[in-house]
Amino acid sequence: MFVDFFLRLVAATVSGAIIGFTRERIQRPAGLRTHALISVGAAFLTILSIYIFFDGKTGDPGRVAAQIVSGIGFLGAGTILKKGFSVKGLTTAATLWVTAAIGMGFGAGEYLISSSATGIVLLIVVAFKRVDLFAGKGSKQTVTIEMHKEHAMERLAKKLDKLKITPLHIEIETDEDSISFEFVISDEDYKILKRNIVEFASIEGINSIDLGD
Repeated sequence: MFVDFFLRLVAATVSGAIIGFTRERIQRPAGLRTHALISVGAAFLTILSIYIFFDGKTGDPGRVAAQIVSGIGFLGAGTILKKGFSVKGLTTAATLWVTAAIGMGFGAGEYLISSSATGIVLLIVVAFKRVDLFAGKGSKQTVTIEMHKEHAMERLAKKLDKLKITPLHIEIETDEDSISFEFVISDEDYKILKRNIVEFASIEGINSIDLGD
């Protein structure tokens, strides 16, 4: 019995680590260790729920495991960031949630279906990104710049014009002390901006530059 439980925990850990690696290699906030811990934790709680907290007559084997689904939502919400007009981290939050579900599957001893789910997740987060590129989603980039109000806008505009960077779409959000300037540019213009990021960062009045993905 112990060996079986141990193998379930190991399988859950490996599965979570593999999924987490796909997020860590692109510098997402929740990486290999986080996903591995979530998966093995979900597996362990599932084992406890089925074999410890339920004696075959009293108790509910699904009670503890059911709380994993809702509980992981709070952790996933912590990876979602709204900055300016952009909402980021949704994919990472989703992988955390599905990793917990996969961990529960391994904890229940369902190796085949859990391994299949892991393969599908990897297909989505790796292969589907290339589909996005093929569909044109990856041909544009979003950049967000926060600056002191009324101080840096003119300088920023001159710098963009000098480098011949033409925003395809612009949105502006202001408050009492600062302005958030978000624009969408082509991949080529994005590469130019990255090569000259030091010049942009040195513009007086700019607080931060977020290059997105």
